[in-house]
Amino acid sequence: MLVQRQMSVTENGLEEFQKTLKTYADTTANQNDNLHVSIQKLPEKSCYIIYEFWQDRISWMSYLQSDASKMFQRCIIDMLEDPEIVSTMLMPGKSVWATSFISLLVSS
Repeated sequence: MLVQRQMSVTENGLEEFQKTLKTYADTTANQNDNLHVSIQKLPEKSCYIIYEFWQDRISWMSYLQSDASKMFQRCIIDMLEDPEIVSTMLMPGKSVWATSFISLLVSS
């Protein structure tokens, strides 16, 4: 499962957000059911997109209930200009296409 999270950050909260995001990404990447985490900062904007690849929907939903995920949400709430935008896409399990898609994101 691919989870895309888009966040627009206030100028005042940018430095703290970057620290908090790094901690979140490191913690998320170390989860057994997480396949990959990638972060992209849009040019000339304080907008970040996080791509999380999870084993399945249940794994992601379970992680949302974890202390690490809840702490991230609490920390960033006052740093965002707008509400976070979250979208998901189910992907074929172990197909060549899914592996190629992850490789493409990592290289960009």
